[in-house]
Amino acid sequence: MTTEIACPFCHFSKKLPEKKIPANAKRAICPQCNQKFEIFHLDKETRPSAEEEGLNRGLNEVGQKSGEEPIRNGAPWENRSETGFAQGTYGTIKETLFSPTTFFRGLTFNNGIREPLAFGLLVGAVGNMFGIFWPVLMMSGGLFPFGEAIFGHLTVGLIFLVIVVAVPVCVTLSLFIYIAIIHLLLMIVGGGKNRFEATFRVVAYSQAAQAWDLIPVVGSWIGGIWQLIIQVIGLREIHNISYLRVFMAFLLPVGFLFFVIMAALVPLFIYLAQ
Repeated sequence: MTTEIACPFCHFSKKLPEKKIPANAKRAICPQCNQKFEIFHLDKETRPSAEEEGLNRGLNEVGQKSGEEPIRNGAPWENRSETGFAQGTYGTIKETLFSPTTFFRGLTFNNGIREPLAFGLLVGAVGNMFGIFWPVLMMSGGLFPFGEAIFGHLTVGLIFLVIVVAVPVCVTLSLFIYIAIIHLLLMIVGGGKNRFEATFRVVAYSQAAQAWDLIPVVGSWIGGIWQLIIQVIGLREIHNISYLRVFMAFLLPVGFLFFVIMAALVPLFIYLAQ
C-alpha cells in the first residue's frame, strides 16, 4: 500500500510506500517550496520511483525528531538512469558537500557497493588527477625549485598519460584499504552497527570532496579537510551513533602510535639516565 503526500502550498505531491513513512511523522517539508505542512494520506497502490527522494529527505527531519528510523533511499547518482548522468552526478556532489547530514541520514545501506564504488572511483580519480596535475604542471614550468630538473624532459602529455593510468588503480586500492581500516576501528569502539556496506557508502560518496582539487594549489588542502568532516558526519548519521564514538575510531591509530613511541622512548630515557 502507498500513501500520497501532497503539499497544500505548491501542490507538489508524491506517492510513497507506507512502510517508508515514520509512524509518528505528522508534518513534512516540501522539497519544492520548503514549506512545512500536515501529512495527508490517500491509500493507493503504485510503484515508487526515483522522484520520491526529495520528499523523503524532508520526511527524514520529522522522523529524526520523533526518534523513528529515517526514510532511506539511494543517492541521486544511483537514479541517474532516470534523471540523467550529469544531474545524478551533480546532485550527489552538491548534497554530499553542502548537506551531508541530510544526505547520509536518508542514504540507504542495503543496495550493494557497486554504485557508490563507481561514484567514488569516478570523482575520486578525476579529483586526484587534478590534485597531482597542478603541482606537476607548475614544477615543469619552473615555478618550483628543481622542477625543471625532474620534469623538464617530460612532456605535459606524457605526464598526463601516466596520471590517467596510475591514479585510478591507486584510488581503488586506497579506497578499499582505508574503508576496511575505518570499519574495523568503528567495530572496536562499538560503532559499526549497520555493517561494512554503510561505512563503504560514506567513504565512497565522501570522494565528492575531491571536486575541490579542480582549484589549483589550495584545492587539495580544502578537499582533504572537507572530506574528513563529511566522513565524520556521514558515519554518525548512517550508523546512528554518537560523534564521540566516531572521534574515538579516528583517534585510535593516533593513540596507538603514541603508545608505541612512548614504549620505545621510556626505556631509552632510562638507559641514558643510568
